[in-house]
Amino acid sequence: MKASVLITTYNQEAVIGQAVESVLAQATAFDYEIVIAEDCSTDRTRSVVCEYRDRHPDRIRLLLRERNLGLVANFPRAFLDCRGQYVACLDGDDYWTSPHKLQRQVDFLDAHPDYSICFHNALMVWEDGSQGPTVHSPPGRRPTYYLSELLRHAFIATASVAMVRNHLVREFPSWYETLAVPDWPFFVLHAMHGKIGYLDEDWSVYRQHPAGMYCRLAGEKRMEQNIGIVRTFRDVLNPEWRPLLNEVVHGRCLSLALYYREQGNRARAREFARMSIREARKGLLGSWRLQAKVFAYMRVPALHRLLSRRRAALHAASPVTSVHPPDAASGSFRC
Repeated sequence: MKASVLITTYNQEAVIGQAVESVLAQATAFDYEIVIAEDCSTDRTRSVVCEYRDRHPDRIRLLLRERNLGLVANFPRAFLDCRGQYVACLDGDDYWTSPHKLQRQVDFLDAHPDYSICFHNALMVWEDGSQGPTVHSPPGRRPTYYLSELLRHAFIATASVAMVRNHLVREFPSWYETLAVPDWPFFVLHAMHGKIGYLDEDWSVYRQHPAGMYCRLAGEKRMEQNIGIVRTFRDVLNPEWRPLLNEVVHGRCLSLALYYREQGNRARAREFARMSIREARKGLLGSWRLQAKVFAYMRVPALHRLLSRRRAALHAASPVTSVHPPDAASGSFRC
């Protein structure tokens, strides 16, 4: 089978139908299956997906959990049950907007065997109307990205925009289910095996609502959560990635310190400023320079914002070769 579409869902009776319909609407020159992993919902979600299965028994396959596993456990188990050469993911509260999405992503991966992931933009829509729709796209909108960049920043908006080459990850490491969110580490595991291809198209709606994982956490909590994820990467990836990940943790701790500084929470600001210095001392820069930098940024937060914008602009304009990892095989992990 050419492709599997994996839908994970829990308590989404009002929206799961739109997700499934957007997959059934795909126009492809190949056969594909729809695998729906229903995580023991307490509403009518299970009844809805069973009705779809009954109407499309040759297309839809259900994985009905006997107890609630939670997303970080339900997702990897369901992924390993997918039979297609490629797997496209879709969260049960999102939906696709183009009937050509699957075909275009399959065509890309067929034509680029050295790529392990293909993704596109997401249109973020706030269900409560608190914000207008926003397109989530990667920095620079370049056709190719690499593991080194993905370790720095989770630039793939959501699993609902991605297709991966199947059977590169035949089992998930023990640390995977200890993390709070599955998407970023899922992409890292696949980026260890190839390049990341980007299609500059808006083919998926990424709902933002109070029950969603993205909206449940305040900004600072998401930042702290991401620091924990990067520290896990540092612990489990090969040592050659450690200098880069030390730098990433240092930068994220400093950003959080500045955030708390601007919020007037000086105790938390000092805590993360000290943490950023401790993390940076693990790298190659002299500690006195780092302490001076942190002190300057804490005194004048606008300086950090200005320099960050300048670095981001330079990074987006840099040639692709400047961010290619030195060794494509260096993505393996130690556990």
